Amino acid sequence: MAQLQSTRALEAVSSVRGRRAAFTPVRCSAGRVSSSASSSVSSRLQLTRPARPATFGPVSPVRSRSAPVCSSVANGKLISSTEVPAFIPRDDMMDQLFRWTMMEAGEAGQRNFGMPMTIEPVYHEERLWGFNVGIFKEGIKQTDLGVMFDKSVVTKHEWVGRGEDGFPVMEGKADDVKGKNFEIWKMDSEPVSEDLRATIRAYCTALVAALNRYYAFGSVFVDDAQ
Repeated sequence: MAQLQSTRALEAVSSVRGRRAAFTPVRCSAGRVSSSASSSVSSRLQLTRPARPATFGPVSPVRSRSAPVCSSVANGKLISSTEVPAFIPRDDMMDQLFRWTMMEAGEAGQRNFGMPMTIEPVYHEERLWGFNVGIFKEGIKQTDLGVMFDKSVVTKHEWVGRGEDGFPVMEGKADDVKGKNFEIWKMDSEPVSEDLRATIRAYCTALVAALNRYYAFGSVFVDDAQ
């Protein structure tokens, strides 16, 4: 299995070049992000390959009337992106990552990552689609990170069969699953200081490690050091 290598992906925070014309980022928080257009680059997270479908967990948070709803805009810088296998249950995966972030960043951002953080869920079609991570220094917001699925579609089949040539083929009923890629975005184009860059890198590295635990064990809360 591929070794996790998130440092290269996180370098996109400080130097982003080119425009990713094929994708319009999903932005889920109005009024807090710079309106100036910015460029972005797709840098794939190096995740371990899922060995089996993740187990289902608690139901995702219920959307409140005040919760922001995803909309598509052209602003923001892509920090990293990875395709999620079709069989992974999106609702359960995002619910676990949201709850993990609430505990690790929302309750202990200063201690764990160097700066206080606030976490806000975001929704698309009445489903938990991601969350915004606000990062603060001395009470002043430095930036927002958007952690979310995109709106691309991947096809999921019922099972994998074997063709006449012996190679695997997808068989059974085919369903479209929205949310092909898991994305981490910096939601503005403002430059970052060294301490803010360090906080973003520390949080994103921990987030990717949590996602790898979900892929391997079906839970982000498993202590894989044991």
